[in-house]
Amino acid sequence: MDKAYVAVLTFAFLFVLHYLVGRVGGGGGGKGHGNGKGSKGGQRLPPSPPAVPFLGHLHLVKTPFHAALARLAARHGPVFLLRMGSRRAVVVSSPDAARECFTEHDVAFANRPLFPSQKLVSFGGNSLSMASYGPYWRNLRRVAAVQLLSAHRVACMSPAISAEVRAMVRRMNHAAAAAPGGTARVQLKRRLFELSYSVLMETIVRTKTSHTEANADTDMSPEAHEFKQIVDQIIPYLGTANRWDYLPVLRWFDVFGVRNKILAGVSRRKAFLRRLIDAVRQRMDDGSESENKSMIAVLLELQKSEPEVYTDTTIMALCAVSASSTLPHLLNLHFIG
Repeated sequence: MDKAYVAVLTFAFLFVLHYLVGRVGGGGGGKGHGNGKGSKGGQRLPPSPPAVPFLGHLHLVKTPFHAALARLAARHGPVFLLRMGSRRAVVVSSPDAARECFTEHDVAFANRPLFPSQKLVSFGGNSLSMASYGPYWRNLRRVAAVQLLSAHRVACMSPAISAEVRAMVRRMNHAAAAAPGGTARVQLKRRLFELSYSVLMETIVRTKTSHTEANADTDMSPEAHEFKQIVDQIIPYLGTANRWDYLPVLRWFDVFGVRNKILAGVSRRKAFLRRLIDAVRQRMDDGSESENKSMIAVLLELQKSEPEVYTDTTIMALCAVSASSTLPHLLNLHFIG
């Protein structure tokens, strides 16, 4: 009862504080936004539904999300404002307005908001998908397109990918032959993850996993299993909206433990990628790196000339985006072709 009493008093205090700040600032509630005039700093804002203190319009965000937005657009017009907790969002729902935003004013909309959870998993916003539009982003895009994801480099990886596909099929055949009746149940999802991981290692590091014909009865190598655990630990917090991205009080106290869980996964991923970078750097120092350089080797060469640009963090971010963008495409080409 004491905790509930404190919670009620805290919420009441915050409610009153929010009301007073809104009165002083002149822009607080949903009424001021209803006619597009009331706003912070004298800016004209689109019309907006009435908002709840602190929550804003989060109570209006219901599933299915597109249907909820369609109902709001029918009431407030094709362009309207939503306040998602501490963040504001403009909803554009007509072709004409979308065309104006993304063709006539595309530079103004080039950046994406960097949410706290995304900042944690995108190397502080240094990944290609999260970096702000500007010189840094343009350089990353150039390196990714010319050095890492060029048609020539993808073509050079074709033999390695074909070899990994054949190895997977041989392991599955071996498992079936060793099973009673010549048939065996196969967890295809895990097998395909192992295949993707093997191709990833060949692409960015030029190394093989410890998965051999001797342990063909297992569907994943120890390295792939570790990598899958890291992916499974991080991905759930990227595919859904985290409430503490919109309500800072939840983030400050880490109410649901989301921050600690994300940091744990990010720490494991960083250690994993650090081992890969150190291994390639050691091979380069020893002179044992192959003539057909891995992605990390190419980036480490660039690091020697521009160490302030191609930091280890930038290399890890590029390796992560290379894995997420190239592997599905490459595997589709081989399975279809």
